[in-house]
Amino acid sequence: MTVETIQDVLELTRKLHTDLADVFEHASQASHQERLRMLFDYLSKHERELSQVVALTITSGRPGVLDTWCAEYFDKHSFTFEQLNTTNYLQMNSEEVMHSLLLIHNQLIDLYRYLSSRAETSAVEELLNGVLALEQHEIMRMMRDAEELEDL
Repeated sequence: MTVETIQDVLELTRKLHTDLADVFEHASQASHQERLRMLFDYLSKHERELSQVVALTITSGRPGVLDTWCAEYFDKHSFTFEQLNTTNYLQMNSEEVMHSLLLIHNQLIDLYRYLSSRAETSAVEELLNGVLALEQHEIMRMMRDAEELEDL
């Protein structure tokens, strides 16, 4: 996917959350460990909700903001998630699953932090900061909830 505008970034984010939801859903169906299945179910549902929130952000965004160019980040930084297709979450314990998920979300957080710091208008900065805050809050929430599942 070629990423050139804020809308492309949001679409990449939405797709990533959808792909994560699908990966965790498949892992849940294939897992024989009850705790891991519960974790995968939770992560799948949560990632699907995040995908929907980002989709709403796209549909409610102003065209002038969404059409803002931001390709320079992708010229300087590698930003791919092909490892999603090769990561075998069934071979991981819950701590390793959450560490892997944290790394992915941290890439998104770094992306939005960078783009926000380079925003040329307050409207673009506001949109990016909103998604940044969402990503930061939701990964903390998922980490906390995963720890609570472990304590069951």
